[in-house]
Amino acid sequence: METLKADIQAGTILPGTHLHQEDLAKRFAVSRVPVRDALFKLSSEGLVSIEANRGAVVTKLTTDQITEIYDLRLILECDALDRAIKAIKNEDLPAIRRALRLCRLEADGGDWRAADNEFHRTIYRLSGRLKQVEIIESLRASVQAYWAQYSTLATNEPHWLEQHDALYRCIEQRDARRAVKLLRTHLIEASIKLTS
Repeated sequence: METLKADIQAGTILPGTHLHQEDLAKRFAVSRVPVRDALFKLSSEGLVSIEANRGAVVTKLTTDQITEIYDLRLILECDALDRAIKAIKNEDLPAIRRALRLCRLEADGGDWRAADNEFHRTIYRLSGRLKQVEIIESLRASVQAYWAQYSTLATNEPHWLEQHDALYRCIEQRDARRAVKLLRTHLIEASIKLTS
C-alpha cells in the first residue's frame, strides 16, 4: 500500500479523488481488509479523509489550510534547524553534503521532492527532537501532492538549489541566525508559490 501513498503524494491520484476499496483491492491483488487498514493509516497521516457513507477521499486542502500548514512548518522547521546547528559535529557534515548533492542530481528530472525531503530530514534529525521531526515530515507530506501538480515548479529549482547551498554554508559555519532566516524565506516563498 506504499504505492498508494506514493501515488497520492506524487499527485498521480489528485486531491478530491474518491478511493473505492473494491477497486484498490483489485489493483493491489489483496482483500478489502488490508485496503481498509491502509486507508485508515493514510487518514491518520492526513492524506485521506474517511467520509461516512461516502468512503475514502484524497484530502483536498483549502488555501487557508495550506497557509496554516506552512505557518506550523515555519515554527517547527526553524526551531529544528536552530537546534541542529547548535548540536552539529564536524562528522555530521558529510551526510548533509551527500543529501545536498542528491538534490542537485535529482533536480534534472529525477525525484527532487524525495531528495528535498531527505536534505531537510538529514539536518533536522541532528536536533535530537525525533517527535518534532516526525511532525514536520507529516506536515511536509500533507502538501506534497499540491507541489506535484504545480506546472511551473521546475523553473524554481535553480533558485531553491541556491537556497540549499546557502543553507549548507550557514550550517558549516554554525551560523544559526542566518540559517534560520534563509529557511524562513525558503518556506515563505514556497507557501506563496503554492497558494497564489
